[in-house]
Order: sequence, then C-alpha cells, then structure tokens
Amino acid sequence: MKVLSLSLLSALLVSGGFMIAGDDGQCDAKCATECKSCPVTEGMAKLPQLVYKVGDELACCENSAKSMAESAGKPVNYVVGKEAFDCPAKAFTSLVEQTEKYVSAYATPKTCSVSGKTSVAGEEMTCPVAAGEVAAKVKKAMDSVAISYKVGDKTCSCPVEAKTLAETSKAKTIYVVENQETECEMTARLNVARAKYKAALMASAPAAPTATSTAVESANSAPAKIN
Repeated sequence: MKVLSLSLLSALLVSGGFMIAGDDGQCDAKCATECKSCPVTEGMAKLPQLVYKVGDELACCENSAKSMAESAGKPVNYVVGKEAFDCPAKAFTSLVEQTEKYVSAYATPKTCSVSGKTSVAGEEMTCPVAAGEVAAKVKKAMDSVAISYKVGDKTCSCPVEAKTLAETSKAKTIYVVENQETECEMTARLNVARAKYKAALMASAPAAPTATSTAVESANSAPAKIN
C-alpha cells in the first residue's frame, strides 16, 4: 500500500502533477511521463481531484485510505482542493461544484486592467480579436457536449420528458454523457463538466502535424540548389 506525505502530494497538486491511482494507489510512471507530451491529458489532470486523508497522510485510493484508518484508528477525511470533509457525500458535492466552476472559468475570457492582456482557455493574448476567436471556438466545442436520458427502452434529450417517462413507467432514469452512464444526477453533472472541459482542450490544443505539412516544411527548410 502506497501512501503519500502531505507535503509531497501538496506539491503535486500545486504544480498540476498527475497521479494515476491503481488498486494500491501507486503512480503509473509511464502515464505520468506520457501526459507531459499530450496537452489534453495534461489539462485533464489539472481538474479538481478527490483525495483521502488519514491523520497527516494522504492516499489517492479509497480502499487504501480505509485500511490506513483501520490500522491507525483514525477517521478518513476527504479532501477536494483546499476543502476537507468528514462526509463523503459532501466531498463529492464539492468536487462536482469545484469542477463546474473550474471549467466555466477556463472558457471565460478575462482581461487584465493593468497589462491589457486577455486570458482564455489557458492562453494569454494581447489581441482581443484573437482572444475572442479562441473563446468562440472553445464555446462551440463545449456546447457540443449534451446529456441524454434513458428510461426503460426509451431515450430522450429533455429532462422534463425523462421525468414524465420515469413517473409513468416506474423505471429508473439513466443519465448518458458520451459513453458514460449513471443513475446519479450529481455524477452526471461531473461527467458533463469533464466532457465539456475535454472538448475545450481538444479545440484549443495545437493541431498535430500531418505527413503532408511535415514534408512541405522540410522542403521549405531545405537549402536551395544552385545550377
């Protein structure tokens, strides 16, 4: 069972560090290395996370935290950003709300009154027109993410219709966001926020060079032949 000291995990969270928690809470070094070269993966790792605290020690895995609590005779506290909770339900609610707030702030242009620069989608620009174009592109990508509802053998995109179907058929409502399904409305909200953020990251990420563009760039950079 791997345990992180409070100072180490704090440093990782502040720096946007990425930890992959397996059953034993270990960090996957390969994924951690790969995320440095992928702006989308690296960006997703900066979203608010839920970690578990027992005394002064933190774990990324709930099972590990429970084992630690039993051994130490101490309760498990749930940490989301700078907030700590003794109730997992309250911690999860905070995770959802903090994630939604983070995603909204990421896509909202903010202009500094001193420098005049505009920040949006993780970029800082001096040109307001360029900033507006980025903001529009990010908004369009985020708006493409939608939630649908499955009630029995019926599917719809309207929450009111879904509620009516559930009351009529006595069937459970399943919230669908892309390929993720859940019966929990709060989990659905979290899935929507994360999906919108991922769409925004993909829209604002630099385009990967194609074989054609690479060939053209190589040709343009090659020294000219003199006959």
